[in-house]
Amino acid sequence: MTPVPVPFLRPQLPSLEQVGAYYRLAEEARFFSNGGPCETLLRTRLSDYLGGVGCVPVTNATSGIMVAVRAAIDAAGTGDRRYVVMPSYTFVATAGSVRMLGFEPLFVDVEPGAWQLDADALDDVLAARAGEIAAVLGTHTFGLPPAAAVQRRWTAACREHGVPLVVDAAAGFGALDDEGTRTGRDVVAHVYSFHATKAFAIGEGGVVTTNDEDLLERIEALHHFGFSSGRVAEYAGVNAKLDELHSASALAVLDGYDEVLRRRRAIAAFYREHLEPHGFTFQAGSDGGTWQAGYLSAPDAATRSAVLAGAKEGRVGVTAYYDRPVHQHPAYADAPVHGDLPVTLALATRALALPMANDLSEAEQQRVVEVVLHSARLATVS
Repeated sequence: MTPVPVPFLRPQLPSLEQVGAYYRLAEEARFFSNGGPCETLLRTRLSDYLGGVGCVPVTNATSGIMVAVRAAIDAAGTGDRRYVVMPSYTFVATAGSVRMLGFEPLFVDVEPGAWQLDADALDDVLAARAGEIAAVLGTHTFGLPPAAAVQRRWTAACREHGVPLVVDAAAGFGALDDEGTRTGRDVVAHVYSFHATKAFAIGEGGVVTTNDEDLLERIEALHHFGFSSGRVAEYAGVNAKLDELHSASALAVLDGYDEVLRRRRAIAAFYREHLEPHGFTFQAGSDGGTWQAGYLSAPDAATRSAVLAGAKEGRVGVTAYYDRPVHQHPAYADAPVHGDLPVTLALATRALALPMANDLSEAEQQRVVEVVLHSARLATVS
């Protein structure tokens, strides 16, 4: 009998009934964008969830990165510089956003344990390229924040060199660091995605957060055509506002989001329990992640290849994430690289991502593990 497929991701958005309970506010007000009742309520509830931080909902995380980076660079007065430092071990949107702003990505390595922007490499590139760096765009790899001490090192390095820091935390809304703190509660601007494939799934959308009042005002204006007071454009802005329908969807997601995270973390714990004893590794500190997928690293490249082949044959949606670092994509092959990026290149040959869904059954989880381990054993034998 042909086994029933286990898809890589099985996105789940709130039902029409759940969304409609909030969208009725927009219908009654006949107010469907430009900060209507749903978007206004969403700002308050997102801020409450994160502990009082300023929140600007946006159309998607890519537009959020562009707005946040532009705002941070303008506030710091570094717009005449050329480069924005970022890891190559990330999604292409991180680089695409800054190039669309007219800046050049400058790629650095990640560290081997949690796969995050290497703080030593950051110190080194800021010193080596003094006066050339417009900003640093750190990332929370796979939505997982670095250890709190690493986050503090990023901030301190940027402060020392007079360079603004922005964090692309796309998949990480609701993630906890190793001190149990939810990310985004900071003066540093954090950008989150609410894409359909994320744990916080509304289709398209996102939010930018910061506790810096000046930066918040700039982000607010830039995402609304540059208007900061009435209909007078103080900045050259864009339209990155979140409409009422997506805001209503986000409000519905918030109602049950803690259970979504609990469920995904439990699935990830099952994967870890059954795969770590066989040489597969997970991100350091990943207990507090949001788990868009089951991210892990195979023992070696041969095992990764065997797992991908075995999963395809077994109709289990295992894939490889960041198997092509951003600096190896044709669009960014001409961008500068600081160092040889050995950790990035090694991870790219071993990276795997396992199926994940809010409703992934125990039987499906078990089947994923069985396919992975069976394929890995075949690789060892061969």
